Amino acid sequence: MAGNQALLASLPAPWRTGRLAPLGLGLTNRNYRLRLPSGRSYFLRLGHPDPVRLGIDRATEWQLYRGAMAAGLALPCHYGDPERGILLLDWCEAPSWAQSPPPRHLALPALARLLVRLHRLPVPTVRMAVRAHAEGYRSRLRAPPPWLAALEAPLLASREPDGCWLPCHHDLNPANLLGERPWVIDWEYGAAGHPGFELASIVRTHGWDLDEMAALEACYLEEHARLACATPIPVFQGAAFLPWVDYIALLWALLMAEQAPDPAYGTLIAHHRQRLE
Repeated sequence: MAGNQALLASLPAPWRTGRLAPLGLGLTNRNYRLRLPSGRSYFLRLGHPDPVRLGIDRATEWQLYRGAMAAGLALPCHYGDPERGILLLDWCEAPSWAQSPPPRHLALPALARLLVRLHRLPVPTVRMAVRAHAEGYRSRLRAPPPWLAALEAPLLASREPDGCWLPCHHDLNPANLLGERPWVIDWEYGAAGHPGFELASIVRTHGWDLDEMAALEACYLEEHARLACATPIPVFQGAAFLPWVDYIALLWALLMAEQAPDPAYGTLIAHHRQRLE
């Protein structure tokens, strides 16, 4: 409780007069519903205390969030403190796609519209190259499991597609999409990236297959043409990034498991290990 009061006291007026109710969301951050005496609610996020260990660049997150907010992709932000990982956002009553998944004939065009608009934002200077990102996670593991070296060897001997850098969210999983629009939350891993990795991450986290990946690409092309975008049409090559998505997710779960013995991380480790075997 004392920690909550200190967090409230650090906020500008009028939010420091509110009350915090913890939310059971997120594996790395502390999230709250902040209620003001007026009855209005806000979403308050306090980021992980060691973002660098998780490959998070707070300045880039804040840059992308402001662009996404201006483009109508992200909820209005009333206060941001990148150094502490604090974001104070409008409260959204709409359920996430994890809670209430839309039918796929609606989800695919909605995501395509989102991606086209995302790719029109200014390209961040910070890049998330998948091999370097994976190496960063791998190097921070204090005690890699004995089975990891043999599992990763074939992937590390291959070459991932590169040469295409666009603004990417890198974690458009169902829990980060709210409502029919959808609003996009949790921009922590946002950076310049390859759109094929973004596409592969969507397919994996939504439980889709290669046919749905192709359908999402087709919807993207339709939306790109409809808006007459000046941005080039990306060559996604999403299938080539699927094992990289699995590998990075595995390393992330291993890294988090070293910090906190949560059964959720063990489940993720087993899931992504099986995909790569």
